[in-house]
Amino acid sequence: MTEYFASVRGAPSLYVDNEDGALTDCRCILLRHGEDADLAIEMFWKEHDSGRFAVIPLFSHGNPPRRELCSQKSLAAALVTATIEPGSTVEQSWREVCEALHVAWPKRLQAA
Repeated sequence: MTEYFASVRGAPSLYVDNEDGALTDCRCILLRHGEDADLAIEMFWKEHDSGRFAVIPLFSHGNPPRRELCSQKSLAAALVTATIEPGSTVEQSWREVCEALHVAWPKRLQAA
């Protein structure tokens, strides 16, 4: 069963240098701002244990991070630059992840 990386979408062209020309297959995984690339790649391999390809993590902004794919370090780093609308459901989701991982909510995002 796949929970975090269940859907396949068309991917853009991949340009490589001549030494990487042997790379014939890769998978892009879409992560959310605040998620940890290492944890996400580890989860991808648990869900897709076969295949001889490279994994490329891409980060999106907009959706709150998924707790299971975050580390304290990745979440704290994301909060430095995240734009989160105060009082929104997105803010509530970010706060829940922060509470679960014991990451302090930044002062710059606290209501004035």
